[in-house]
Amino acid sequence: MIRGLRWGDGLVIALATAGVGASFLLAYSPPDTAHVGPLALVVTQAGHPQRQFPLDQEQAIRIEGVAGVTEIEIRAGRARCLRSPGSQGICESAGWLERPGDLAVSLPNRMVLQLAGSRPAFDSMHY
Repeated sequence: MIRGLRWGDGLVIALATAGVGASFLLAYSPPDTAHVGPLALVVTQAGHPQRQFPLDQEQAIRIEGVAGVTEIEIRAGRARCLRSPGSQGICESAGWLERPGDLAVSLPNRMVLQLAGSRPAFDSMHY
């Protein structure tokens, strides 16, 4: 009986290593944002219809909620929650929303701010 690896064993190991490496790159590489399309800010608030704002126009948006006013700033193709009535600053700490799927949540006003493109950058999301 011969001990050690044969050439066929080495080939199987090399193919398995290449397959795992390719799977990792495909699964964890960043999405191709160049083909996502134009972005819009989608504001979803409990009890209100969904609203969309284009990111190509600089604007300041004030949305009245159950706990107060949430102020949103759109500038240079990105958006952020400038002020929200929450005491913990969760909405503000999300920072600038720049890529499709980025979101900020204002819990006191029951509001979600999310960037959307013509094609989503992810498969699905649950919250």
